[in-house]
Amino acid sequence: MALLAIGLCLETEAGATSLEGVWSGSGVVNPKDGPRETVRCRLSYKQETEKVFSLTATCATHSRKVQQTGQLLKVGPTSYVGDFYNSGYDISGRVRVVVKGSAQTVTFQSAKGSGSVELRKR
Repeated sequence: MALLAIGLCLETEAGATSLEGVWSGSGVVNPKDGPRETVRCRLSYKQETEKVFSLTATCATHSRKVQQTGQLLKVGPTSYVGDFYNSGYDISGRVRVVVKGSAQTVTFQSAKGSGSVELRKR
Protein backbone atom coordinates (compact mmCIF):
# COMPACT_ATOMS: atom_id res chain seq x y z
CA MET A 1 0.00 0.00 0.00
CA ALA A 2 2.82 2.43 0.86
CA LEU A 3 4.52 1.69 -2.47
CA LEU A 4 1.30 2.49 -4.31
CA ALA A 5 1.04 5.85 -2.52
CA ILE A 6 4.66 6.70 -3.35
CA GLY A 7 4.09 5.73 -6.98
CA LEU A 8 1.02 7.95 -7.21
CA CYS A 9 2.92 10.90 -5.70
CA LEU A 10 5.79 10.46 -8.16
CA GLU A 11 3.38 10.17 -11.07
CA THR A 12 1.59 13.39 -10.05
CA GLU A 13 4.83 15.36 -9.75
CA ALA A 14 6.23 13.94 -12.98
CA GLY A 15 3.03 14.89 -14.82
CA ALA A 16 3.06 18.45 -13.47
CA THR A 17 4.15 21.22 -15.78
CA SER A 18 7.32 23.04 -14.78
CA LEU A 19 6.84 26.62 -13.62
CA GLU A 20 9.83 27.77 -15.68
CA GLY A 21 8.97 29.43 -18.98
CA VAL A 22 6.48 31.96 -20.33
CA TRP A 23 2.83 32.08 -19.24
CA SER A 24 0.07 34.47 -20.33
CA GLY A 25 -3.59 35.14 -19.64
CA SER A 26 -6.03 37.51 -18.01
CA GLY A 27 -7.84 38.35 -14.80
CA VAL A 28 -8.83 41.30 -12.64
CA VAL A 29 -7.14 43.94 -10.50
CA ASN A 30 -8.89 45.68 -7.62
CA PRO A 31 -7.09 48.98 -6.91
CA LYS A 32 -7.93 50.58 -3.57
CA ASP A 33 -8.20 53.99 -5.26
CA GLY A 34 -10.26 53.06 -8.32
CA PRO A 35 -12.66 50.70 -10.03
CA ARG A 36 -12.02 47.03 -10.71
CA GLU A 37 -10.31 46.49 -14.07
CA THR A 38 -9.64 43.59 -16.42
CA VAL A 39 -5.93 42.89 -16.85
CA ARG A 40 -3.86 40.88 -19.33
CA CYS A 41 -0.48 39.58 -18.21
CA ARG A 42 2.59 37.80 -19.52
CA LEU A 43 4.89 36.25 -16.91
CA SER A 44 8.31 34.69 -17.38
CA TYR A 45 9.77 32.42 -14.70
CA LYS A 46 13.38 31.32 -14.40
CA GLN A 47 14.51 28.63 -11.97
CA GLU A 48 17.35 29.96 -9.80
CA THR A 49 17.72 27.02 -7.38
CA GLU A 50 15.80 23.83 -6.68
CA LYS A 51 13.02 25.79 -4.93
CA VAL A 52 13.54 29.43 -5.94
CA PHE A 53 12.24 31.05 -9.13
CA SER A 54 12.64 34.62 -10.37
CA LEU A 55 9.80 36.24 -12.26
CA THR A 56 9.26 39.17 -14.58
CA ALA A 57 5.75 40.26 -15.51
CA THR A 58 4.19 42.73 -17.89
CA CYS A 59 0.53 43.48 -17.32
CA ALA A 60 -1.85 45.88 -19.04
CA THR A 61 -5.32 47.28 -18.38
CA HIS A 62 -7.18 49.67 -20.68
CA SER A 63 -5.56 52.59 -18.82
CA ARG A 64 -1.96 51.53 -18.11
CA LYS A 65 0.86 49.07 -18.64
CA VAL A 66 3.11 47.98 -15.76
CA GLN A 67 6.14 45.78 -15.23
CA GLN A 68 7.00 43.83 -12.10
CA THR A 69 9.81 41.63 -10.92
CA GLY A 70 9.80 39.14 -8.09
CA GLN A 71 10.95 35.94 -6.52
CA LEU A 72 9.00 32.81 -5.60
CA LEU A 73 9.69 29.93 -3.24
CA LYS A 74 8.25 26.48 -3.98
CA VAL A 75 6.23 25.54 -0.89
CA GLY A 76 4.41 22.48 -2.23
CA PRO A 77 4.37 20.22 -5.28
CA THR A 78 2.38 22.81 -7.28
CA SER A 79 2.36 25.94 -5.12
CA TYR A 80 4.70 28.91 -4.77
CA VAL A 81 4.70 32.07 -2.66
CA GLY A 82 6.85 35.16 -2.79
CA ASP A 83 7.20 38.88 -3.28
CA PHE A 84 6.90 41.24 -6.24
CA TYR A 85 8.06 44.80 -6.88
CA ASN A 86 6.86 47.39 -9.39
CA SER A 87 9.55 50.07 -9.70
CA GLY A 88 7.41 52.34 -11.92
CA TYR A 89 4.87 52.87 -9.13
CA ASP A 90 7.09 51.87 -6.17
CA ILE A 91 4.67 49.11 -5.15
CA SER A 92 5.63 45.86 -3.47
CA GLY A 93 3.48 43.00 -2.31
CA ARG A 94 2.90 39.28 -1.95
CA VAL A 95 2.15 36.79 -4.71
CA ARG A 96 0.90 33.19 -4.67
CA VAL A 97 0.99 30.81 -7.64
CA VAL A 98 -0.82 27.47 -7.92
CA VAL A 99 -0.06 25.35 -11.01
CA LYS A 100 -2.53 22.80 -12.40
CA GLY A 101 -1.07 21.13 -15.48
CA SER A 102 -0.53 23.75 -18.18
CA ALA A 103 -2.59 26.35 -16.28
CA GLN A 104 -1.92 28.42 -13.19
CA THR A 105 -3.71 30.85 -10.91
CA VAL A 106 -1.74 33.85 -9.67
CA THR A 107 -3.10 35.95 -6.81
CA PHE A 108 -1.40 39.10 -5.58
CA GLN A 109 -1.90 41.71 -2.90
CA SER A 110 -0.21 44.98 -1.93
CA ALA A 111 -1.07 48.08 0.06
CA LYS A 112 -2.49 49.58 -3.18
CA GLY A 113 -4.81 46.70 -4.14
CA SER A 114 -5.18 43.06 -5.07
CA GLY A 115 -6.07 40.80 -7.96
CA SER A 116 -5.80 37.46 -9.66
CA VAL A 117 -5.04 36.12 -13.13
CA GLU A 118 -5.48 32.77 -14.84
CA LEU A 119 -2.51 31.90 -17.06
CA ARG A 120 -1.59 29.21 -19.59
CA LYS A 121 1.91 28.08 -20.51
CA ARG A 122 3.13 29.27 -23.94
